[in-house]
Amino acid sequence: MTVPPAGYAGLEMLVWQQADGLAKRGHQVLLVAPVGSTPPDGVDLHGTTLGESEMQAYSGYWNRLPTFDVILDSSWQKWSYILKAEGKLKAPVLGVLHAPAETMFGSPPPVEKPCIVAISKDQAGAVAGQLGIAARVCYNAVDLDHYKPDGKPRTDRYLFLARMSRLKGPHVAAAVAKTCGVPIDLVGDDKLVENPQYVAQIKAMTEGSRIVYHGEKSRKECAVFMAEAKAMLHCPFIFREPFGLAPVEAQASGCPVIAPDIGAMRETVKHGETGFLIKTREEMEELVRTDAVLSIKPEACREWASQFSLKRMIDRWEELIKEAVDTGGW
Repeated sequence: MTVPPAGYAGLEMLVWQQADGLAKRGHQVLLVAPVGSTPPDGVDLHGTTLGESEMQAYSGYWNRLPTFDVILDSSWQKWSYILKAEGKLKAPVLGVLHAPAETMFGSPPPVEKPCIVAISKDQAGAVAGQLGIAARVCYNAVDLDHYKPDGKPRTDRYLFLARMSRLKGPHVAAAVAKTCGVPIDLVGDDKLVENPQYVAQIKAMTEGSRIVYHGEKSRKECAVFMAEAKAMLHCPFIFREPFGLAPVEAQASGCPVIAPDIGAMRETVKHGETGFLIKTREEMEELVRTDAVLSIKPEACREWASQFSLKRMIDRWEELIKEAVDTGGW
């Protein structure tokens, strides 16, 4: 996917924002992204072929990496570690994990100091348990100028906004809304999914109900949904969410969040003040039935989400980069 993404896409937007933030602070930045991407001002672009494998892409840029002081690798397979293991790269590689550690590595990267960066404290704990190594933490960020209250009265509609994947639980959100008799909007990418048949099943759940299936929407449209929704139902009950951008974006928009008490949700949702953390679907249904989110103040949501600002993320990246360069890594 090109960056910045044309639609709503978390990782691609984050990488663009990181390149932009670091370049604005005077750092020379090379962005590796598909041809057609628009790099931030002052950022060089190495264009890869959209849809090619990470190994194939790596073959086109590996020889540029030794010219930099540090590598921030947000890719899945992290081929830059191979260059490090081969002794051809002196610069530290900061391997950023955007998924649960067990889905990315079966063993630690083959270097003495892999400089793993987790996107939550919960994920850092999982890295220690899975790989037996320490990880630093740098929270993801949201654009507080983009995701914000719009000053309009909120509707009575709930919102699900995430990829249409079983892991994300749109079927749970739809079932909760149908059981409780409340309206809900289902928004999210339905093209890059593991099971198209599952998407068809979700669409079928909307028939004869107050559930509206929207599919993929732009970042601008998603911001409107978040600013106007009564609350977000975030439903990864079978997935240990390593961060979860959408719930933070929703809170930045003044929208309360109801989410499972698992993974990084404990770090990104303040129970009882910006939303509710629950154990079961039945608890979620009870909160919906009783209009529990009416006790949540939009201002509290916004204030809480402000800790996940772009500035704080770039501040933290500069700290980690300096540590890695000065000490050789961790």
